[in-house]
Amino acid sequence: MPLRADMSIWRGNNAPPLVWTIPEGVPITGSAFFLTIGASGSLLVVKDTVSGSLVLNPSLRELRWSYSTAESRLIPAGQIAEYEIERRADGIEITELYGFMTGLGGLNTDASPAEGSSLDFSNVDNSNLQLMGWI
Repeated sequence: MPLRADMSIWRGNNAPPLVWTIPEGVPITGSAFFLTIGASGSLLVVKDTVSGSLVLNPSLRELRWSYSTAESRLIPAGQIAEYEIERRADGIEITELYGFMTGLGGLNTDASPAEGSSLDFSNVDNSNLQLMGWI
């Protein structure tokens, strides 16, 4: 069974990086790891150790995602987004870690909607409980 490890990210920031510890017993040698973050049926972020967008430190058994400001803003406010970290090796794909990716904050002065913009009520991801964007 995968290990649940809920995470939080401050929206509009690019530090500190998010770090996951790979559980003991999970093989690292010869494995590639893939981070996927999604919400409301949409993929928000996809990173992996193959491309180097997700960094593996085998001696510490850590995966590190150094996200950009724009990437952190993709995570909706609240406990809406979920993530999975999958390990792939020798034709086997298995989820090792999963949980909520809670978006915090995001009221940075450089994140304000453009002048004259309005909420996009035609976006299917927008509801009375979750308004995800400006147009």
